[in-house]
Amino acid sequence: MGVNSQGLESPPSKRTKNDSEYVLKKASFAHKEGRLAEAEKGYLEALRRKPDWGQVLNALGTVFLDQSRPDKAKKVFEKAADFRPPYFPACYNLARLKQRENDHKGAISIYRAMLEKQPGIGEAWNNLGVSYREIGDQDEAISCFRRAVAFAPDMAEAWNNLGVAQDEFNMIENASKSYRKAIEIRSDYASAHFNLGISLQKLRRFKEAKEHYNKVLETKPNDEAAKFMLQSMGTSATPDAAPVEHVRRIFDRCAGTFERILVKDLEYKTPELLFDLVRPYLADEMNVLDLGCGTGLGAQLYRPFAKRLIGVDVSSKMLEKAAEKKIYNRLEVFDILQDWGFPQKFDLIYSSDVFVYFGNLDTIIRSASSYLVYGGIIAFSVERLEDNSMEYRLFPSGRYAHSRTYIQNCLRRHGLQLIEETKADIRKQSGNQVKGLLIVAKKEGIG
Repeated sequence: MGVNSQGLESPPSKRTKNDSEYVLKKASFAHKEGRLAEAEKGYLEALRRKPDWGQVLNALGTVFLDQSRPDKAKKVFEKAADFRPPYFPACYNLARLKQRENDHKGAISIYRAMLEKQPGIGEAWNNLGVSYREIGDQDEAISCFRRAVAFAPDMAEAWNNLGVAQDEFNMIENASKSYRKAIEIRSDYASAHFNLGISLQKLRRFKEAKEHYNKVLETKPNDEAAKFMLQSMGTSATPDAAPVEHVRRIFDRCAGTFERILVKDLEYKTPELLFDLVRPYLADEMNVLDLGCGTGLGAQLYRPFAKRLIGVDVSSKMLEKAAEKKIYNRLEVFDILQDWGFPQKFDLIYSSDVFVYFGNLDTIIRSASSYLVYGGIIAFSVERLEDNSMEYRLFPSGRYAHSRTYIQNCLRRHGLQLIEETKADIRKQSGNQVKGLLIVAKKEGIG
């Protein structure tokens, strides 16, 4: 007699082991219970009986994903996606897999084909928007997120993503409304509360911003980013630096649109200004470190002088964009507050718009000095704090400004001689010029 999934006997006339539907149901039950090897075996048996069964191919692909075998998953998803008509759940899963692999153009192609046939899939529009944002197409991203919330008005993630896209267009009031909509749907949505807090800070509505950061901490009591943003509004003592995960999250999220927004919208010109200041001290065949390289803005200026050009950054997404330029000899994810372990010393270390995420620069300057050859050069930018009675100050922007006196003392403590400095407008923020200080210093002594 046959045995069903609950261990009860069933009449062979109603359900037998030769029945394909029974094989599928048994495999599905094993899958739900996490018995992956048994589920895989069952799905393969079902496919032996019926090779072009899209539902089973898709289920088998998800088993392979659960087993951390993405290559095998990809093959079965592709097979189901190639059917005519394609099996849409497999198309969706294939597109998601391509997104995980950072093949966003491949994912876009699949989502587009799906949505031509079934335009009402809100989740697909949301995911399509994410891929457009990753490749830097802001306009298409916001268009997709708008369609996502139109077709799936109760999808909190889509409202949050729409808010992020609106923020990137400097549509701060609209972004705030989108984040609020996400929170209406999911009251404990920490990401939406955090993003709304950022928007409210930009609008100088600090009391409301604090409320939303505190909402984040109700859900995630150890969230360093929320604590830091509260500190930026003077709620407690100023920390030495922004939390590394906070900085990583900022730049991972904006990597695709970083250059367009920074250069076009914020008139960012620090790399060029800093290069002009350090140019008289450059020579041929230098070992160069781009500290906090981001997407590699300005790297092409230094490349002609570099025997070897190394780029490091805390954000892996930014490094992916930098790699596309094919300028660097090596790129690596790197937290500059940790111990440095480079195999060689450098003739030049330069850093544009990085030190603004650190208040106390002592550790960074000490590390940089120890990795400069004697006579080597360090060049960097800071936001300028006019009050020389203070060392540094954290502003509600979440960025630090440093005084000229503090910078001079910090350099002197670590054997660096200030040789150039200049005031400059380094970018815009909320429509206003940000006052900066550009510094070039030389390591004293004889090698």
